[in-house]
Amino acid sequence: MAHLTDMEELLASIGPIAIREYMREAMNCYMASAYRGCIVLSYIALFDDLLAKLGELGKVNAHAKTIFDEASKKKSDQEVFESYLIDQLGAKNLLSGLDTAFLSTLRVLRNKSAHPSGHTPSAEEARFIFHEVISRFLSKPILSTTQLVDELVARLANTIFFPSALIGDVKNVVEEELSLLHVEAIPQLVSKMAEAIAATDPTISKNAGFFLSGLASINDTSINKQLQKKVLQTKADDPKYSLIVLRLLSSNGSLINGVTLACLSRVKQVISDQIDAVKASLSETRFSHPVAVFVSLSKALDEPAFTDTFSTELKKLFDKRPYSEYLLSALSNHPKSLKLYFSAILDKAGSSTFDTANAFAHAAEKIDEKLAALISDEQAFSLAVAVLSAASWGAFGAKGLKETKFAATPEIRAKAVAYVKGSKTKAKALVKEKLSLEIKTAEFITEYFGEVEAA
Repeated sequence: MAHLTDMEELLASIGPIAIREYMREAMNCYMASAYRGCIVLSYIALFDDLLAKLGELGKVNAHAKTIFDEASKKKSDQEVFESYLIDQLGAKNLLSGLDTAFLSTLRVLRNKSAHPSGHTPSAEEARFIFHEVISRFLSKPILSTTQLVDELVARLANTIFFPSALIGDVKNVVEEELSLLHVEAIPQLVSKMAEAIAATDPTISKNAGFFLSGLASINDTSINKQLQKKVLQTKADDPKYSLIVLRLLSSNGSLINGVTLACLSRVKQVISDQIDAVKASLSETRFSHPVAVFVSLSKALDEPAFTDTFSTELKKLFDKRPYSEYLLSALSNHPKSLKLYFSAILDKAGSSTFDTANAFAHAAEKIDEKLAALISDEQAFSLAVAVLSAASWGAFGAKGLKETKFAATPEIRAKAVAYVKGSKTKAKALVKEKLSLEIKTAEFITEYFGEVEAA
């Protein structure tokens, strides 16, 4: 029940200005101990608001339109319309049973208060009605209805329900559809959308997936809870839902927070299986791509939770997609993951398997700038030495980098040179260990990097 200090905050939760000001008058009546006035004004504001919201709902719901038209006619003819409105909203499931019962109780209390019935409203009674009218109805969007959810799910069969597959556009469509729903309809909506994923009609299944992804991208706490409960927790072990699990996490990595250990294990397995299955032709920005999943998770999880939770899957992904610029960008705030990544590409750069070493050499130019921004001078030098090692074994790609003095990777080369100049003893030791060469730093820099050490 609202206390005096809460009433002003309750007013702020009402959207329509006219209704808010009407309820402000009701509050002023309460403050003046005019409790009858507070109850009567709250009652009037509530039914005006219900009728207005019913009119909006009538644009997409036939039952709502019929009720709105008849109630509006009764009001216009100065007939009592409230009883009709209560009965019809309940009969057509446009209000929950609890809300319908409250309206009936409120009507009785209003009648007792507005007429000389011998009933004297108390402060507690007036404050209770003020609070319930706002929290149950005036602060909420258009009425909750199972019918509206069902109609929404039925419209998933429409081929242009989502005119665009871009997540921003999908989110906008979902937000507009949610504006017609009471917050209490969200659990049912998520359940229905999850069921629709398994539909035999591919259009329905696809649009249901988009809708759930749009819900996830909104990142609302109450919606997230339902997505965890009704999709991640209950569907992660069902292969039919593997892609939607990935898409949800790509849309909102924070959904992984708070799931059970069993659910987390299943999600990790879904990710691992997708790393194995993903094709090179699939764009990394697609929501089902494991790279997109990890980019999203990296934003939602801090260090070390990100790496500690997903180290096995990250190593697997680094092995399969080692030269992803998109993935590299996600590692800047995760030093433990970056360490795993660097270890993986260092092995590839100096691999004695020619195809592996050549693949690094060919990709190095593409990732040069992003990688150099993340690694130390020492790591850059280690990478260059690994390439020289692969070149000595005959890997033609590595030989190409060596012969052009790392011209294709100027950022990595600059950091490697800086390390040789600043840590001569350590640089010499590494070259001797990896290349079996005794070097003088100035000559080494000139021969392999094309720069001359300053005097």
